[in-house]
Amino acid sequence: MIDFGLVEAVDAEAIGPPGERTFRIRARMGDQRVSLWLEKEQLVALGHALSRILAERSRQRGRPADPVPEMGHFGDSDVELQVIRFGLDFDAEHEQVVLIADDQEAMERGDTPTFRMMVTRSMALGLIDTIREIIASGRPLCPLCGRPLEGEGRHFCPGANGHSEQPIPDAEQSDQSGEEEG
Repeated sequence: MIDFGLVEAVDAEAIGPPGERTFRIRARMGDQRVSLWLEKEQLVALGHALSRILAERSRQRGRPADPVPEMGHFGDSDVELQVIRFGLDFDAEHEQVVLIADDQEAMERGDTPTFRMMVTRSMALGLIDTIREIIASGRPLCPLCGRPLEGEGRHFCPGANGHSEQPIPDAEQSDQSGEEEG
């Protein structure tokens, strides 16, 4: 297992244009750098899990976060993992989130967890905010099914009972067209 301990900085990053992005969690501890590559859905789930664990277990719930260090120049990673499974725990005494991650090779060997690090409550709150910003900067979502819209809003939509040739209007257009008719 690779154990970074309490990291000095952590953030999330999306690389590439919407619809073709790759996602990673970056962490720095001294001269060591780690990139934990994951799918968008995993990033969303991690943000929700961090929010939930802090809401349920932190004694500082509702208090403002301390400033967190910026990542600064990241450079090349010393450790790169394609994450297939995350786990979280909370150290209430130190107000730190423990994050563990597994990759496919370790899972197949039965040698888990592969990676471990700890982040402060403030770092976790900052990571939650960054994840929200990353997800919001992606492709717009279909108001019916929640899936990303392609190109001009055409996609296979179970909420519309299949593929629609007409772009799905956003909420503002729907409200405006309703007002004009009434």
